[in-house]
Amino acid sequence: MPSSLVVYAREIQANETHLIIVTHRGRFEIRWELCSERLAQATQAERQLVVLSPSGASIRWPLLDEDLAVGPLILAR
Repeated sequence: MPSSLVVYAREIQANETHLIIVTHRGRFEIRWELCSERLAQATQAERQLVVLSPSGASIRWPLLDEDLAVGPLILAR
């Protein structure tokens, strides 16, 4: 995937070990420690309260004050 390509999520899920992002290109499972240190240190309850932006370009964890862009998360993998 070219680095200039913007990636949009259709769906997100949070389990104990991974953030799961579903896009039109497929399903990506990213370990929490590869997302951010704040997410790696968070409790499962904090990770579960996750909001996908209306555009699908970013993900927010309100309890952690953490925001991540979908594209860089996927492109880094």
